[in-house]
Amino acid sequence: MKRLVVLVAIVALAAVPVFAQEAPQEKQKKVDVTGTWELTVESPQGTMTMTANYKQEGEALTGTHVSEMGEVPLKGTVKGVDIVYTLTIDAQGQQFTITHTGKVDGDTITGTADLGGMGSMKWTAKRKK
Repeated sequence: MKRLVVLVAIVALAAVPVFAQEAPQEKQKKVDVTGTWELTVESPQGTMTMTANYKQEGEALTGTHVSEMGEVPLKGTVKGVDIVYTLTIDAQGQQFTITHTGKVDGDTITGTADLGGMGSMKWTAKRKK
């Protein structure tokens, strides 16, 4: 009887690492952001709205931001619900890179844009249907 109890305890303890490894994978929902999104940025000059066109292939992300200033290519990744991408803009002859980081929640993305070390802004995107 003691051997049976010990055997059951060993099997139960051996299964714990397996279940612990599966939990984070379940939390990492797979999302696909491919499509057109209305992106709103909260800047010191006020709210700016632009269109983000995302194309996701696996974890790779490409696309464009389109605003009254023109169209700018972007490149990044989508891992689970985390999105990170960069784009480089020309501001009065100066090139600087903006890094967008955010979380995808269904048809909404919220995050922060780092302005090349010169501050940051909050941004939100809503999928256009």
